Amino acid sequence: MTATMAESPAAPSQVATTTKLSFPSSISLGSCIGGVPIKLHLSFFLLLLIEFISSIRLAADYPLYMLFVVVLYGPVLLLTILVHEFGHVFATKRQGGEVGGVVLWPLGGFALCGPTESLSGELKVALAGPLTHIPQMFFWWMIYLLVKYEFDMTGNATGIWPSFSIFLKTMSTGPAGFFQVLAGEAVWLNIILCGFNLCIPAYPLDGGRVFAAGLILKLKVEPLKAAFVTAMTAMAISTTMVAYAIVRLFTGGASFSLYLGLVGLYVFYESFELNSAVKRNDLKNHPIFGGKCYQSGGANSASSSSDGGDLTMAEVSAPADIPAEEGVMA
Repeated sequence: MTATMAESPAAPSQVATTTKLSFPSSISLGSCIGGVPIKLHLSFFLLLLIEFISSIRLAADYPLYMLFVVVLYGPVLLLTILVHEFGHVFATKRQGGEVGGVVLWPLGGFALCGPTESLSGELKVALAGPLTHIPQMFFWWMIYLLVKYEFDMTGNATGIWPSFSIFLKTMSTGPAGFFQVLAGEAVWLNIILCGFNLCIPAYPLDGGRVFAAGLILKLKVEPLKAAFVTAMTAMAISTTMVAYAIVRLFTGGASFSLYLGLVGLYVFYESFELNSAVKRNDLKNHPIFGGKCYQSGGANSASSSSDGGDLTMAEVSAPADIPAEEGVMA
C-alpha cells in the first residue's frame, strides 16, 4: 500500500528519521538501487518459523521438506517482497517523490517515500508493487520449465504448468525434483500475492489503497465518505479472514492459517482506526487520507521536498497460502 504521514521531510536523507514509524528491531542490509537503505525487521521470520515448526513432523520421511520451507519462506520470499517494494520505490521517484528507505517485515514491507503530486500518482505507486509479481511469476515459470525438462528425462513426466500442491515425493527424488517443486511454488506465491494485492480492497494493503483512490478519482466520492467505505469494506474482509483462519486451525487446516489470522487482525485494527478518524471527522493526521492529494479530492497537489509535504509509505500484503499433498499443508 501507500500511506501518507503528517511529516515534512526536508531532504531525502532525512526522510527515514523524520517519520513517526520506528523499527528498533531491524537489521540493516545496506543500500540498493539508487542508494536506498534496506532494513530487515526481525519479525520477518515469523512465517518462516511457523512453517518450519510445522515441517518438523515430516522430517523423518521427507527431510528435504524442511530445507524447502527454509528456502521458500526465507530467501525466495525475501527477494519477492524486495522486488515488490522497489516497484513502489521506482513509481514514487517517477512521480516526483522522494524515497527514504525500505523496511521488510512479516506483512511484506514498507517503502518510506516522499510526496507525489496527485492522487492519480499515488494510485500508480500503489499499483506498481503488485504488478512486479507478473514478471517474477514468468521468471520462476521459466526456471520450472527448464528443470522440468531434465526431470522428465528420468521418466517422471509432469505438466507444463506447475501444480498448486507441494509434491513431497517429487521433491525427494533429487536436485531436479527439489528445484522443480520450489520453482512451481514460487510461481504460485507470486500469482497469489499479485491477486491478493490487486483484488482484495483491504486497507491498509495495496488493494485497499487502490480501492480508496478509485472511489475518489473514478466515482468522485468525497474523501471522508471514501475513507468510511474503505474502512468498513476492510473490516468486513478482515473479519472473514480471521473467521476462516480459526475454522482451518480447529479442523486441522494449514499452519498458514495462523499467519492469515494475524494478518486479518492487523487489517481490522488499522481499519478500525480509520473508521474512528472518520467519526471524529479528523483525517488530516491519518497516514493515508491525511495526504494533500486525498484531502483535495483527487486534484493535483504539487509538493516537493523543498516546500514540505506528506510522507508516503508503500506496503505489500502477506504471502500466499500454499497447500501440499500427502496431508501436508504449507
